[in-house]
Amino acid sequence: MLGCVIMASGHSKRFGEDKLFFLVDGVPMVQRALEVIPPGVFDSVAVVFRDNRLSNMASKRGFAAVLNPDSTGDSSITIRLGLSAMPDGLQGCMFMVCDQPQLTTDSICRLAEAFHASPHSITRLAFENREGNPVIFPAALFEELLTLPPFETGRFVLSRHRSLVQCIQASEESELIDVDSPDDLPS
Repeated sequence: MLGCVIMASGHSKRFGEDKLFFLVDGVPMVQRALEVIPPGVFDSVAVVFRDNRLSNMASKRGFAAVLNPDSTGDSSITIRLGLSAMPDGLQGCMFMVCDQPQLTTDSICRLAEAFHASPHSITRLAFENREGNPVIFPAALFEELLTLPPFETGRFVLSRHRSLVQCIQASEESELIDVDSPDDLPS
């Protein structure tokens, strides 16, 4: 069994406005992120949110909606809330952000397939030598994710378990681009 946590509770400080609802090719970035999740690949999907509009968007797709009341922008809380919303018995859980508007369903499917073939690995998307998101963590590392120090992310766990990392190549480098400022948007 495989879970998916969509992390959508950031504060967009560098962007200057709520980037999740910023339109890319006429579609809000967060909607693109929800739509890229392939049906039938994940046994459970949770969207960790701050903006109530996301609760409705998640529910329409059959995803669990998990409110993050934290106002500090602590990513470790988002990770903990999302993973806590997952059912018992998962082999792994994919964590993805919502600000990669070029991410494809095909890449997510290939990540899941690679993880199922090697369910003790940390499976992440990459392009050539550049590693990125999404990342699937095996169940053996869930406790480390649930007990991350404040303001740490999955990178903290990745750095401690480099020998477990397997990279799956994205079709295009643009899939790894996350939008932190308006200058990062695809042209």
